[in-house]
Amino acid sequence: MNCFEFRRRILANPREKTREQEQHVSECAACANLAKEMENFEARIHDAVLVPVPEALAERVLLRHKIRSPGRLGVWAIAASLMVALAVVIQLYRGAADDENRVVAAAVLGDNHPAVAAISYVLDHEPQLLKEGRSGDPAVMRSALTRLGLALPANGITVRYLGKCPVVGGTGEHVVLQTPFGHVTLILVPDQMFAPRVVVADRTMTAVASPTRTGGSYILVSDSLTSVRQIEKMLM
Repeated sequence: MNCFEFRRRILANPREKTREQEQHVSECAACANLAKEMENFEARIHDAVLVPVPEALAERVLLRHKIRSPGRLGVWAIAASLMVALAVVIQLYRGAADDENRVVAAAVLGDNHPAVAAISYVLDHEPQLLKEGRSGDPAVMRSALTRLGLALPANGITVRYLGKCPVVGGTGEHVVLQTPFGHVTLILVPDQMFAPRVVVADRTMTAVASPTRTGGSYILVSDSLTSVRQIEKMLM
């Protein structure tokens, strides 16, 4: 389960706790915080319902507002409560969605983060690799894409380089693409899951490191955030 699927489920049903959700929470601090916020929100709603109503409260409220129809006041009070609850849920959802696209500085994550390390590799080593013109096995790339549930579009994208590259904790398939949106590097890591998804800016480059639904991960690196997002959509 990736972060997007976890957040979609918990916002739809905060009380649901499947084995997949519990495993994801144990591995993802951001989603664990969201789950805790939803639990606290549910608890506040529950406590509010259980608050005892003082005697003659309705009569005092009606007298203060000079309203003769208690039914009308009750409807408006319920409506106001629902609107407040809805606003809180929407705010939580927006916060979760913003986390998916917020650009983080490399200094916040450190040099050992997969996305930061990928940017360094692209800037420091990729130019020489392109000059050498070596190319790996296309079948290996296709296998990695399939395992991650991704696919390169048949038109508009050219593979300029294919090989291996180091990633934190192992190696990945290093693919350099020429796209309608410019030069983009794709690193496929089928055997590791980078969670949560993160967008990183470092020097002149932007990288996205994201888990996939199949359990692996991918990293996209480009000099443009727009390019990264466009290619990410095409890969899906």
